[in-house]
Amino acid sequence: MENKIALCRGCRVGERPCRFGADNLVALSPQEGLVRLVCPPDFDGGPEVAHGGWIAGVFDDVLGRFLNHWNVKTVTANLSVNYLMPVPTGQPLTVGVRILSREGRRITMAGTLRLQGEQRDRATAEGIWVETRPDHFERHRNQLSAYLSSSGKDDGPV
Repeated sequence: MENKIALCRGCRVGERPCRFGADNLVALSPQEGLVRLVCPPDFDGGPEVAHGGWIAGVFDDVLGRFLNHWNVKTVTANLSVNYLMPVPTGQPLTVGVRILSREGRRITMAGTLRLQGEQRDRATAEGIWVETRPDHFERHRNQLSAYLSSSGKDDGPV
């Protein structure tokens, strides 16, 4: 079972490719997925080594987007990344995705990042995603609007 997964909201706007390079995310089963990607050299944190923020961003994007593929709309509640070995830029990488458990609206997921064909993890992640209620973003907008009104900061972006 191999299904292509749609781009996240940030990259879907304007029909641009995934900023993390995770365009080829596929669902292998309802519990597992895989993406092949390359860290672009402009995301280096050291000579020819991926920046940790890029790695964390990839995990957040890929794990959350995997759930979205199954029509489960979520937000990230917690994400923990273990940086085990340097992740080279410009080399083919594989991110594995796995759902570990689900309790109500809380979904615990794990991810691995490896050089393509390598058996050792270069980084791992585990986190909790929470399924959103239909009014999630409306409630957020209302809370922010109330805060801005009460603080006198409602005159637009700074």
